[in-house]
Amino acid sequence: MQAAEINAAVPESDEPILPAKPFAILAPATAGAAQLSAVDCLTAAIYYEAASESATGQRAVAQVILNRMRHPAYPNSVCGVVFQGSQRTTGCQFTFTCDGSLRRRPSASGWLRARSVATAALSGYVEPSVGYATHYHTTYVVPYWSSSLTKLRTVGSHIFYRWSGNNGTARAFINRYANAELIPAGAAANLSGYLLGSSAIPGVLDLASIPLAAEPLVSVAPPPSSGLKAPLRGELSSAPSGVIAESGSGIVLPSHKLKGDVAEPRLVDDRPRLID
Repeated sequence: MQAAEINAAVPESDEPILPAKPFAILAPATAGAAQLSAVDCLTAAIYYEAASESATGQRAVAQVILNRMRHPAYPNSVCGVVFQGSQRTTGCQFTFTCDGSLRRRPSASGWLRARSVATAALSGYVEPSVGYATHYHTTYVVPYWSSSLTKLRTVGSHIFYRWSGNNGTARAFINRYANAELIPAGAAANLSGYLLGSSAIPGVLDLASIPLAAEPLVSVAPPPSSGLKAPLRGELSSAPSGVIAESGSGIVLPSHKLKGDVAEPRLVDDRPRLID
């Protein structure tokens, strides 16, 4: 059976998909250096992961990144999530950050389109179709980890998943934003001339000068907060997290990352294992 048929045979969850809480760090008129770098990192991920996708498909990829940033299992910055593990060839979470893809210069129109989606996401737009998804893969592969996650929706050529159980629900996404961003030097060099955060570009972003995506953007109300507590992380590196405190169980990240399929050019699995 082909991968597409195997994936199609797995039913999507019939649970209501709750939209994630909006994340807005861009001021109505201007943004500072950290915010510029956040736009750059999110733009790069959208472009290299989903350049050929529809606006909705690109927003869905952006939403996964913001969801990860808010979960204690991941870095608490946009660039930290995007470039997590990029210094290790077997540890990058987004393959484009460590397989040489960044040496392929973006098309100007495609980059501007991705930047438009990134700017909207960092201004509070929520893509409701994927809820609290933290993983996705293309329809033409079947990663070993997909069967243990909750399949939510297929958007374009990507299938989106959330963690099963409480770790994939709204109350688990309590990471506080670091309010600091760092683009690895190698990535910054490869993308020279495209980055808003470059020293050659003034440190102020005029949002009015960036065209919005073609489809209408509608923000949604945040879900209710909860009392779940977890250790906060302030790192911008790819170092794995420790234990996340949770009643009755803990989450421990593996010491290294393994790709489920060497041909899979998308987000790879770093799903924590549950322990009693």
